[in-house]
Amino acid sequence: MSRASVRMSVRAVVETTLHESDLTPAGAAARRMQEGAIAHRARQGDGALLEKDYRQEVALSADYEGEALLLHVAGRADGIFVRGDGLHVIEEIKLGAQDMPLVPAHRAQAAMYGHMLCAKEGLGRAVLRVLYVDARGQRLAQYEEERTAEELGEEFRALCAPACAWEERKLARREGRDAALSALAFPFGEYRAGQRKFAANVYVALRDRKRLFAQAPTGIGKTMAALYPALRAIGEGKCARAAFLAARTTGRRSALQAMELLMAGGADVLTAEIAAKDKVCPQSTRDCRPESCPYARGFYDRLPLALGEVVSLTRAVLDREAIAAIAQRHQVCPFELSLEIAMLADVVVCDYNYVFDPLVAIDRLIEGSGGCALLVDEAHQLAPRVRDAYSAELSLDTLRELRREHGRIHGRKNPLYRALTGAVSALKETAWREDFERMPAPPQTLLDAMKAVREAAGGMLAEGAGGGALDCFSLAAGYIFAAERFDERYALLASGGEKHAKIELSLLSAAKEITERTKRARGTVYFSATLAPFDAAKKMLGSEEGDACLFLPSPFDPAQLDAEILPIDIRYASREQTAPDVAAAIAAHLKAHAGNTMVFFPSYAYMARIGEILLGMEDAPECLRERRGMTEEEKNALLGAFESGEERAILLAVLGGAFSEGIDLPGDRLKNVIVVSTGLPQPDERLRAMQAYYDAIGESGFDLCMTIPGMVRVIQAAGRLIRTDADTGSLLLIDSRFHHARARALLAGTLLGDALGIR
Repeated sequence: MSRASVRMSVRAVVETTLHESDLTPAGAAARRMQEGAIAHRARQGDGALLEKDYRQEVALSADYEGEALLLHVAGRADGIFVRGDGLHVIEEIKLGAQDMPLVPAHRAQAAMYGHMLCAKEGLGRAVLRVLYVDARGQRLAQYEEERTAEELGEEFRALCAPACAWEERKLARREGRDAALSALAFPFGEYRAGQRKFAANVYVALRDRKRLFAQAPTGIGKTMAALYPALRAIGEGKCARAAFLAARTTGRRSALQAMELLMAGGADVLTAEIAAKDKVCPQSTRDCRPESCPYARGFYDRLPLALGEVVSLTRAVLDREAIAAIAQRHQVCPFELSLEIAMLADVVVCDYNYVFDPLVAIDRLIEGSGGCALLVDEAHQLAPRVRDAYSAELSLDTLRELRREHGRIHGRKNPLYRALTGAVSALKETAWREDFERMPAPPQTLLDAMKAVREAAGGMLAEGAGGGALDCFSLAAGYIFAAERFDERYALLASGGEKHAKIELSLLSAAKEITERTKRARGTVYFSATLAPFDAAKKMLGSEEGDACLFLPSPFDPAQLDAEILPIDIRYASREQTAPDVAAAIAAHLKAHAGNTMVFFPSYAYMARIGEILLGMEDAPECLRERRGMTEEEKNALLGAFESGEERAILLAVLGGAFSEGIDLPGDRLKNVIVVSTGLPQPDERLRAMQAYYDAIGESGFDLCMTIPGMVRVIQAAGRLIRTDADTGSLLLIDSRFHHARARALLAGTLLGDALGIR
């Protein structure tokens, strides 16, 4: 019987026992990584000139045999050269300070590489050198010692033993998990219509490491039909974990509930939720510096006990509340703990950001040992989210506000204030250009100024500065990231003039970024009730040869939905004229149909206008209203008020908002839906640039950017009505454009299309 093998990096092995004590603010860590890379390049270039036979980034590896597995340890030594006396020197280069003391973990990494080099080249002894340099690669402090091959071998084994023991604990849990998953049955007595086919296609996609584009209607149980085959794939070794990615809190909640059912049916798995840092921070004011936060100070000292508690769990769903409880018991940061638990978990439930946002993505989630399958819920939401993540915005108003606040706290003589002043001046000078609103690319002077802001902010973070420096660092890092990627897929949108100049670097197509990310996964499933037409979905999400598509018809009887179209002209130019007709139609429908009703509008402004007319009518109905910028708590409270209406409730909301997607109101909780307009987005400069981009590459920009997204909003809103075989309801569509051929074609095949007799 072959022994299990686990691959670990040299650094990961060393940090099992020799680690930092405190959490470091993200900005400071990013700055050190950037400067460390510069320092390495500078020192290695210098070494190549000064040292004999200097070799850079030398790949080395060695194995350690534990009781239950083979630990394969690998990494790259920063530099190796031969000293004048013939001894080989292993050089470990670190960013440091003048007269910096030797850090045990740095010396241990050099010792690991020393053992690997001696074993590989048959050396009897070697020299370990830890070299601390500044950001330019200049020598600050140096530590050297000679060790025999036997001594280095002993150190290697002593460092590997605890790392291997930890991996063996994880292995034992995985073996029990796999045995349970091999016998796991579908948690319900039978599949719903279409659910088995959906689950089978998900399994094949994960087995073959392909992408699946699946449109499956509301009500078939997509979440369970995605998670169940993913667990079977995990149990068969097709992947180590699955990440269920959701656009909204409701999607995460559904996934966690599905995992509870699967565990009740025998799935011996660990599920972890990653929630936003601001949502789980136990401090009244978030300040992640170790000197300010007791949960950051000593975090890594207490982390092993917290993870030891987790790894012993079986059949556990660790949602944000459960993780917070563990974090409180061990006095560690709950957000950072959730990231660590995610690497132990079999199923990770989180937002899109943790895989697709370049500035917050957890690379080790999909690149860790064994790989990760991606299950992308409400996938029609993904492309806009990724476009936003890769875009950036910079304005004089924002820079001035940051500078004003920073100067108030730290004065005007520090480097960050001066850097912000330089950025303000650079953006002003850019706004004076004759071609300001027609610039072909981000100006170099502004890019250089933002790099100075990033450097200054990073320096302050490294010295313990608070949130203002982090805001500056994040703004600068985002702008630099977009500016350095800027190509024909970006639009530069400049506006505001000299006093309020603003530059947006807007990514117009995220297909390349999404494709590159999913290539690293062990299969990706995009699923939604509104993903077709698939050729459009592939253009937006990216696709390659071998990707599969699945379209499942609605399982519900069209007679359950009483649907009609009222052809009133509500194009933007006609809205004010026809507003009384729209309000009258809504009032008549409300009077004729009992039960709770949701009314969806294309914008907040139009919703306010129609609401004003309704309020002025005789026997005006009392209406709840969605407001712009509502918090999650406010949305939940409004939904609760809607559901608990004594007789009936009416909620006015916007298409594409929090109440038109992702909520489940079966039975009498929702009986009527009115959708006003075909949902076309409000055109702005970014949307026009997107249309022009797709037109230029031979696609229909209006269809991809306007018509399809609009109808997706309509179908999603209508989908709130019929959720089970027992549901019935009425639907009124108000817009003459619902009779247009393209709109009808996009409705075909859906329950809404079936109810309207569209074939």
